[in-house]
Amino acid sequence: MEKAALLATLAALAFLGVVLAYWSWAWLAPPAVARAPAALAIGSATSSRNLFGSAKPTGAAASGALRLLGVVAAPEGRRGHAVLRLDAKRTVAVLQGEEVEPGLRLAEVHADGIVLERNGVRQTLALPEKGK
Repeated sequence: MEKAALLATLAALAFLGVVLAYWSWAWLAPPAVARAPAALAIGSATSSRNLFGSAKPTGAAASGALRLLGVVAAPEGRRGHAVLRLDAKRTVAVLQGEEVEPGLRLAEVHADGIVLERNGVRQTLALPEKGK
């Protein structure tokens, strides 16, 4: 009987310690830092304004019917995506490094446009300014 009372007392003290530790942390912990405004400050209104729209090709890309509709630029070490209109009926989403069509590879994705590579020649497609 004495062992049962000792064991019950130790269990109650352990439970009390856990409860005190929890409430001490809840009351004395530093306040949570809001991280959403910092994330909004990174993506400025200028870069999000040009996210979607018709493409304004430059260089050799101007000869085809290829149009850049939008981009999802990624941070260093990750691959971005681009949404391209190949012709009047085909729209594709392409991951950076993959082929858009045979012989045409999406080399780079930036917030304001993309870089395509065809036979080692790089071509740039830029997103147009808002309203154009």
